[in-house]
Amino acid sequence: MKKKIYIYALLFILPMMFLSGCGYQEIKVLKVKDVTYNELDLVSRKLMIDITATVHNPNFFTVKITDADMVLRLQERVLGNVTQVEQIEIEGRTEKDYTITVAIEMRDLMANAMTLYRIFMNDPTNLNLSGTVNVKSFMYSKTFQVDRLSFQ
Repeated sequence: MKKKIYIYALLFILPMMFLSGCGYQEIKVLKVKDVTYNELDLVSRKLMIDITATVHNPNFFTVKITDADMVLRLQERVLGNVTQVEQIEIEGRTEKDYTITVAIEMRDLMANAMTLYRIFMNDPTNLNLSGTVNVKSFMYSKTFQVDRLSFQ
């Protein structure tokens, strides 16, 4: 009886030890291709935008971006906090374009919303994002740091 328990324990522990060594390779945003204004909610002071970006996943497995907590800046001026609206699955061993819907919680709603609208319509290159992104695959999760992701 004890041998069966040990065998079952080993069958559970060995794959966990093997998989824990695999880990995540960093997922990279290679280029932000398009930023589209979606909607402005005056009550919650949120601006919804769609960001189309080329993302490279060097891992063999699909990962899901479950959460993003970033700050949007115009040069050094903070415009608002950025949160992810929906989860996105990034296929393994690919370099593809994905559209990500995010909500920007504006600090000074009227001034920053008009500034962002003019920037998105003309030239978003002065904007950058920094913060953290959480990814998950199977039962593993990891947080990646994003430093000054620029819109090109």
